[in-house]
Amino acid sequence: MVSRIHFDEETEAVEAAEKIDAAGFEVALIQERFAGEDDGEAVDYVVATPATVDELRAVVGDEVFIEADEDVLE
Repeated sequence: MVSRIHFDEETEAVEAAEKIDAAGFEVALIQERFAGEDDGEAVDYVVATPATVDELRAVVGDEVFIEADEDVLE
């Protein structure tokens, strides 16, 4: 499972990633560029972690949308 939180601002993404790391979870900060004619400079910052949505809520609060990919290979 991978949980992702998207941010428009790099500083917010870094702050969330640092909190998640301090809580003991693996975390990655990914910079994604939007593909499109008018989006050449548009960037989205994604914080990705194997922490669950509930675990993340305890760390980053309820103000952010957490996207979770719960596909598990068995």
